[in-house]
Amino acid sequence: MGFCADQLARLDKLWELMLRHPFLLETRDGTISDARFARWMQQDYLFVEAAVPFLTTLLHHAPPEHETPHREAIEALHEELDLFRERARTTGVELDVAEPAFICHAYIQFLLATAHARPYAEAYTVLYVAEKAYHESWRVVQAKIDPGSRWLPFVENWAGEAFASYVAYLEQELDRLASSASAEEQARMADLFELTVRYEIAFWELAMTGMEWPGLGESESVDPVTRGV
Repeated sequence: MGFCADQLARLDKLWELMLRHPFLLETRDGTISDARFARWMQQDYLFVEAAVPFLTTLLHHAPPEHETPHREAIEALHEELDLFRERARTTGVELDVAEPAFICHAYIQFLLATAHARPYAEAYTVLYVAEKAYHESWRVVQAKIDPGSRWLPFVENWAGEAFASYVAYLEQELDRLASSASAEEQARMADLFELTVRYEIAFWELAMTGMEWPGLGESESVDPVTRGV
């Protein structure tokens, strides 16, 4: 097996915990509350905004063969931001009023710090895991979601064939990068692989519970603001 398959096998219980998270299952079954889905939209919008400079940094360090795929991925992120704005207008969710919740802020800082401070193969590991996690997570939702759901465009974006092809490409390239890495770097890549999965689980939990900044009183915390939810 390649590096990615080895890590997915090693972390199979953690991966399954991510795929069985209540946020995904309730979205799939149509029982998710509007407030919870709005919270996810607001926080993930902030995360996608941060993913643009993350990929831009990767592009600066990328080998020539990765430059075009990274540029295309950056364009796709801008399209995702447009999707968030369109769904927000349709559903009455206010995107611009939300501040990053604790987990969102931590994940963004992890993402950017990895891109700036770690070797390319290690940062590429985080990219692959985040995209693989989203593809498989939204495939869970795709399996049973009502075709009339107003959240369906998000599902189609990440569960579709185009995104599946992109994830397969990332896996192929990460396996190649890992094959030429030292044992020490492979171990660091494996640590980042697991940490990214844990962040993905925490992000689903954020959508369900809020997970605001610890130590703040209720009067100091910032709740997501929505219209009509």
